[in-house]
Amino acid sequence: MNPEQAAAALLKIVEDERQARCSALRSRAEAEARAIVRQAHGGARERVRAALEEARRRSRARLARAEAQYRTRVRLAHQRRMVVLLQRSWQWLDEALILVWRDPARRQRWVEDCALGAAAVLPAGRWQVSHPAGWPEAEQERLREVLRKRGVTTAEMMPDIAITAGLRLVSGNSTFDATREGMLADRSAIEARLLFHLEGEAA
Repeated sequence: MNPEQAAAALLKIVEDERQARCSALRSRAEAEARAIVRQAHGGARERVRAALEEARRRSRARLARAEAQYRTRVRLAHQRRMVVLLQRSWQWLDEALILVWRDPARRQRWVEDCALGAAAVLPAGRWQVSHPAGWPEAEQERLREVLRKRGVTTAEMMPDIAITAGLRLVSGNSTFDATREGMLADRSAIEARLLFHLEGEAA
């Protein structure tokens, strides 16, 4: 092999080595690039998934707040409606008691109920009966007769300008208050019962 052939052979070896190294480097670079792309895609998918989950979480939170605000508005509106109805019902009840007392037939029933209720809890003997001014004497006498049949020896009738309807019966230290004022005295208890009925009607 002459010097020219030897030089050509060496150049070919160098070229082949260069190509082999270039090919290896290219393959490694391509593999690394594919790995980077896969990682980038995976990261992007994870970021998109996280962003979607965060958007859903915020949407659920907004919906929960909106529902809570709606329930609060409904509850407050219901409470305001109940307050108005309660005020009207209280007024109607107060007016109804006066109307009942002014009607002779219904007043007589009220008086009889008072007599029976009081006779069940008050000791017999001497009673004081407070009543509205202007209550007819004939009706007072009927009450005395009813009470006498239940052991009341004396029923002293006492007009009271503070009473607008009903009767207050007293025996000793015991009192049976069936006046309009007495029946409406425990406002909280009456309003609780009114609310119970109003809530039932509204349901």
